Order: sequence, then structure tokens, then C-alpha cells
Amino acid sequence: MSMDTPAKAATRLSHLLDFASQAGHFQRFPVNVEQLALDIAGQFRFKDPVLTVQAVDLKTFEAGLFRVDDGWALLYSERIRSTGRVRFSQAHELGHYLLHREKQESFECSEKDMVAWGSPEQQIEAQADEFASSLLMPLNHLRQRIDETRVDFRMIGECADVFGVSLTAAALRWVSATLESAVLILSRDGFVDWAVSSDRARKNGAFFRTRGRVNELPAGSLAADSCRVTEKAGCTVGARTWFVIVRSKPLLTA
Repeated sequence: MSMDTPAKAATRLSHLLDFASQAGHFQRFPVNVEQLALDIAGQFRFKDPVLTVQAVDLKTFEAGLFRVDDGWALLYSERIRSTGRVRFSQAHELGHYLLHREKQESFECSEKDMVAWGSPEQQIEAQADEFASSLLMPLNHLRQRIDETRVDFRMIGECADVFGVSLTAAALRWVSATLESAVLILSRDGFVDWAVSSDRARKNGAFFRTRGRVNELPAGSLAADSCRVTEKAGCTVGARTWFVIVRSKPLLTA
């Protein structure tokens, strides 16, 4: 089985973890990425194993993978307090190990790397993110826990707890997998910071262009209501609150 794409690499490992957990060797979720990284070379007979997974004092980036001696060191910032974020960072670097270690000998990763749209550096960062999401939240397991007839942050939060990831990571994974028309938006101070649309939403014209643009949250939306920012069950608002409806397809108002 090949590991030449994020999906193939994550699927191969997920099958092994499914088998081992069914045999009673360990609990399936959340994935113990640290132990997986240390064991993976022996499992697949790689000659350059991950020798250490360690929290260290990183100054200019959040996590990294570095060639040392006859193997690799997987490091992450000791300043990261969220266990879900630590787990995702570890899985991200494991993705670099499986997919990219023959291309370069060091990886220094942080959120700012994702702004270099279209560059080779951004592409491998996106691949490592895709691998991490797929490994930590396999689609078959995610779909077993999501009722598509009523999706809200309470349900997604429960999934985040099971998979040991952040609410944002779980929500992004659901948006990438759902067959429904959905748009996930992160806002700050009344404005859209970033937005991700599902495949069906993009086909329907429901998406936000955020690079170099200022999109204010529309009045009447739950996101713009500062008194209800913790409403995890959500509420129903008309599509025209967010979009202009033209010929049954939504167009953005901002």
C-alpha cells in the first residue's frame, strides 16, 4: 500500500489502528500520536526512525521535524496548552515524516506558513494538515457520530472530545466531509477572519473571499449577536441573512 498522498498514508495507518484496537491492544481514540510516531519505523521497516517526540522551548515556530543522527526528532512548543492542539501538531509533523522527509531535512511549522498561497511550502503544509485530520478523525468514524439532519456545535464538540482535537479542527473536518451545503466561518471583532465552504456549498456559490477583503458579519446573524456567542445549539435564520438569493443559488452579500 502506498503512502504517496495524505489520504493513502492516513488510511493505511487507520486500518492498522482499527485492527489493533479491535484486538484489544488499546483504546481506538484519541490516537496516541507520540507512540505511533516512535513505533512506525519498526512497523514499516524504515531505516530512519523518529527517535524522539518532545516538547521544547521553540521561539519562532510551533512544531517541527528535524533530521538528527540516523533518524528524526519531532518537536513541538511547550507553550501549547491545549492537548488537542498538541495532538494535531504531532500528527502534522508525522505527516511530514511520511510524505516529505525525502524532500528536505527540516520542517518548521506555524500558522503563518499557510498565508503563502500557491507556494511549494504552503502545499506541503496543506498536505500535512490533511494527513493529520484524516489520521485523527477518519471519515468512517466521524460519520458514525454525526447526525446530518441536525448539525450544531454541541454535536461537533462531542466529536472533538472523542477524537481528542480542538472544536475548530473537528468542525473543519466535518465541513470537508459533509454532502450538505455548509459554510464554516471564524469571526473576530465583528468581521470574517476566514471561511471554509463544503464542496456542495461552493458549487452553489456559497463562499467568502477573504484574502485582501473586509467582510462584516451581517446584522441578524447569530455570529453578530454578542449576547449569544456561546449558543452551541444554534438557531435558524433565513438564507438571505448571509446571502443574496438569485435563481435559487446564493451569492455573497459581502
